[in-house]
Amino acid sequence: MKEIFIQSERNDLSTDDVIAWIYYLKEDITINTFLDDYLIDNLSVEMSNNKKVEVRINNKKLNSTSNIWYRRGEWIGFDKNNVRNKEIHKKINTEAITPALEFLNSGFSINQINKFDDNHANKLKMLRTALSLGIKIPDVLLTGSNLELHQFIKKHKKVITKPVENPYTNFKFKNHSIKFSASSKLITEDDVEEKESFFLPSFFQKYIEKKYEIRSFYIDGLFKSMAIFSQQNEKTKIDFRNYDRIRPNRCVPYLLPKALERKLHKLMIQMDLNCGSFDIIVTPQNQYYFLEVNPIGQFQWVSLNCNYYIEKLIAKKLIKNGNQSDTKSC
Repeated sequence: MKEIFIQSERNDLSTDDVIAWIYYLKEDITINTFLDDYLIDNLSVEMSNNKKVEVRINNKKLNSTSNIWYRRGEWIGFDKNNVRNKEIHKKINTEAITPALEFLNSGFSINQINKFDDNHANKLKMLRTALSLGIKIPDVLLTGSNLELHQFIKKHKKVITKPVENPYTNFKFKNHSIKFSASSKLITEDDVEEKESFFLPSFFQKYIEKKYEIRSFYIDGLFKSMAIFSQQNEKTKIDFRNYDRIRPNRCVPYLLPKALERKLHKLMIQMDLNCGSFDIIVTPQNQYYFLEVNPIGQFQWVSLNCNYYIEKLIAKKLIKNGNQSDTKSC
């Protein structure tokens, strides 16, 4: 019987949809899940010249050809609530298990969709890679200098600031779960004084006037794109994630130019990513500007708005043992 391994969070609805499609498409299958912050009580990794890499996590056995989908969550290497000296135990345990966790998080199967390390895909490296491939990007400045920022704004008139990493923060503090997000903000010369002072280095981009923006889901060379007419609504004009529930943006299926798709595909290969969601702006002059690719981004709303059945694509890829040609025929 075929086995599929899924690492995710209990409340992730897109995971539920993919699992439902797997069971609909193939009954004789076993789905093993690693949910939320998954505690590893027992771990072993075995390699040999005449044997595939084999990993045992608690009572679950995986190898280098296992079908794995990383969606959310992370491995926890010890139970900090059941030790007497937490700091000493944490230090010893971290040194002992970190190499193994790094190996797991980096993706060890050839049939794996995403990996934990994709959470830390470097935006600056993405933008540099895009430039090297001839993909347009908004002018960028990362600085902690108030004077440098003022000069950048003076040059471009309008500037966007946003997190240089994942805008969604999720961590635990004592007995509390802390979650918040930071959206993109527009700043002008009126917001920054022309004097030298310093702040935590932050990310800034030239504001690009848009005709519409595109969210494009990518998996192994296949693109499923959607145009979002966010500029027609003041609430979503700067950042479409400031959703207007009363007057939602119009979203329609979209085909990216093939030449751009080929460049974006090369970007994913160079970034060692096989799945993700692209954010792209189309200007009134029909120029395409790459903003970023989120490897663990949301895709459910693209799927629903455009009838793409992305969850089915992911399910079929997992069932069909990671064969890329199968994915393109879905």
